[in-house]
Amino acid sequence: MEVTKIDKKTADLWVKTKHYSRRPSIFWAGFGLKINDKLEGVIVYGQPSPPIQKYAFKDRDFRLYELTRLVVQTKDKNAASFLIGRSLRMLEKPCAVVSYADSAWNHCGFVYQATNWLYTGATKSHDHLYLVDGQKLHPMTIRDKFGVTNIKEWAKQNGIKTIPPQAKHRYFYFCGGKRDKKNMLDKLTYRVIGEYPKADPIRYDDGGEIH
Repeated sequence: MEVTKIDKKTADLWVKTKHYSRRPSIFWAGFGLKINDKLEGVIVYGQPSPPIQKYAFKDRDFRLYELTRLVVQTKDKNAASFLIGRSLRMLEKPCAVVSYADSAWNHCGFVYQATNWLYTGATKSHDHLYLVDGQKLHPMTIRDKFGVTNIKEWAKQNGIKTIPPQAKHRYFYFCGGKRDKKNMLDKLTYRVIGEYPKADPIRYDDGGEIH
């Protein structure tokens, strides 16, 4: 296995094809997992939300990323952890990274737990999901796919069921030397919770293999 830099075009193809959201995110940095010289996964780091940028740290003097997309098609159990771990080493330092595990998809962040991220509790999502032909779709996905602007009205007119906002588990990871990591931890405004959340692992439809 090896991890290399990838461009936005490559990352977007994988996300549109295989990520459960089917939506590319803001792209600041992207990396690919190669096994025997074949691309088997991608990870994307982008821009955190304005509230996280403003309030997650006191007097922040380091770069803050959000791990926004992670897609791995190989069945190797260690592949996702390997991709995360190696890609974190390749980000500019010092930096902090935030990421979320969405309980609406029965995610609790197994891969973040396996790579020793700090768990800081759950935050309530702002968005309803919509059940369209048996699939959970994000409002932005519906907008892009169907050209709908008033999504709530469209769902009502078409008898589309909604899923209320669910909790998103929030994790942080610090990249840098010991002094850098201590500085980031001291400035973190969220309480670190020692016990990780649990859930039953499931797989979603990942759109088939990319060759």
